[in-house]
Amino acid sequence: MKNLRIFLTSDIHLGLKFSGYPEIQKELADARFETLEKCVLRANDEKCHVFAVGGDMFDKVTVAKRDVIRAAHILSEFEGNVVAVMPGNHDYISLGQDDLWAVFRQAAGDHVLVLEQCKVYHLDHYDVDADIYPAPCDAKHSSENFIDWVEEAAKDESVTFHVGMAHGSLEGLSPDFNRDYFPMTESELLHTGLDVWLMGHTHIPYPEKPDIRDRVFYPATPEPDGFDCRHEGKALILDIDENKKITPLSISTGKYRFHHDAVRIKDWSDVKKVQDSYTAEEHKKTLLKLKLFGRLPEEDYNKLPQFREALQKHLAYLQFDETEMTVKITADVIEREFTQGSFPYQLLSSLVSANETETLQEAYDIIRKVRS
Repeated sequence: MKNLRIFLTSDIHLGLKFSGYPEIQKELADARFETLEKCVLRANDEKCHVFAVGGDMFDKVTVAKRDVIRAAHILSEFEGNVVAVMPGNHDYISLGQDDLWAVFRQAAGDHVLVLEQCKVYHLDHYDVDADIYPAPCDAKHSSENFIDWVEEAAKDESVTFHVGMAHGSLEGLSPDFNRDYFPMTESELLHTGLDVWLMGHTHIPYPEKPDIRDRVFYPATPEPDGFDCRHEGKALILDIDENKKITPLSISTGKYRFHHDAVRIKDWSDVKKVQDSYTAEEHKKTLLKLKLFGRLPEEDYNKLPQFREALQKHLAYLQFDETEMTVKITADVIEREFTQGSFPYQLLSSLVSANETETLQEAYDIIRKVRS
């Protein structure tokens, strides 16, 4: 075997409920299965030998049985040599009759392998000249990782490729302040002497721009799962030649995209630009958290509800924050809201006459707060 081609994904979190998005809850949940299917099809197109899942394929150990079976059937469509799935800290190994991995194994094809023990898995049975050294999770939290056994394990020198798999936080990359997500360091992984480490847990790609010098790879989640996920969903194809040179290829995989936008508004043309920037067909799969801040004439300010309604039609989901939008104060507003001759009326009118726009707005906001 002159080269080993691996498709790497992780942190798919099948069965995630998305209860915070009731309007499209089912669509977001289904998208994760659709993305797994997309990954398998891409791996088939790329003639990959191994389809590897670096943990957290499922969102929890009590995921619905139908979701487990659905995932097993999708992975069974892989046309390469072997699917290697490792439990992560969300779908960790649990014993008992309802163990999701028992259900999964029963539903999966013969070439689907669950890496549930800290031992060497020989892939020669699948016509792959490689050994896998996994560190599966056995709990949701742990202050220790399970990679120490790898360095002690005897390496079969007759095997060309030695592949590690682990799931946990990497120092300097993953926020793990309490060190309870199977923490590890990159130097710790490299010291094992394996050719490559296939990782999971962190939902962002690492390295951000992988190249031939890298040996530790986090593919990121293939389907974005919240507004803290800024990428479009990623996976990796790793091509390892007989000299152990790794050629990584990062690919986009996601269906939905979560996006933040905060825009300063000076007049209605700025509002119109925001709306126009999200009218493309691609934004039908965008979940947008939009914040507008600034001032508008009263007539335009009162059109913001219509703007929101029109924008929503072009998006999958909209979270709209207009709390920092205010009415631009004019003489007409003062005349309508305040009694002529009153202190607020006199103060605000004098600021209008003096063209003190900023001070006028601040004074109006203070008066409104006091009155309310």
